Amino acid sequence: MRFALLERINPFVKVVTILICGIILAFTKSWKLDIAVMVVCLAILVFGTRCKWSTLFKTFIPALLIAAAVFYSGLVFGKPDNSIDNIYSAATMGAALLMGSRILAYVSLGLMFILSSDQEEFVISLMQQGHVKPKFAYGVLAALNLLPTLQQEWKEVCLAYQVRGKKTGLLPIGPLFNTLVNSIRWSENVAMAMESKGFDGDGVRTFFVVTKVTAGDICFSIICFALTLAGMIFV
Repeated sequence: MRFALLERINPFVKVVTILICGIILAFTKSWKLDIAVMVVCLAILVFGTRCKWSTLFKTFIPALLIAAAVFYSGLVFGKPDNSIDNIYSAATMGAALLMGSRILAYVSLGLMFILSSDQEEFVISLMQQGHVKPKFAYGVLAALNLLPTLQQEWKEVCLAYQVRGKKTGLLPIGPLFNTLVNSIRWSENVAMAMESKGFDGDGVRTFFVVTKVTAGDICFSIICFALTLAGMIFV
């Protein structure tokens, strides 16, 4: 049974809590703590959100591959000297485990926010709780909403090139240039639409959606900080 508990947390409080936990984690040198953070984050995502397991699997597999590559590099090239006997020494193994596990810990923290937060609610909470100026917040929101359009435009431009018999490689210059030109045109249209609606970004605004910091949000932050500090002490 899955509960959407994490998705109810205020996005601004959530991102600040995760950032502070990540900063605390940077001052530790325990790969066991990194693995514990990864396991806890994945467990929260599996049982505390409505995110699809396939999405979690697809986004976490590249992180596993990168962590494995960093671990192997640290194991082979991080030895204290050129002696083959020192490759699997305790110091080298510990350093390699720390580098690889740290990647998994930070990726897990990032996924815990990304897969449990709505982008529009996050932008609204940035303005209401983070006091970010609306012109910056809405600019970020407009850019995020343009990403699916850019992906579709990229597919259509590449298809048009293929119909004309032109080859498109991994990163073709022609379709890339056309997509960038269209993105500039779309951004100008969005800017003109915002200006035509009287948006200047400096005045006092009212909001249809209001986000608040509740007692549950505070408890979430306290529990996260307590678990991280306890891990630093006991793990």
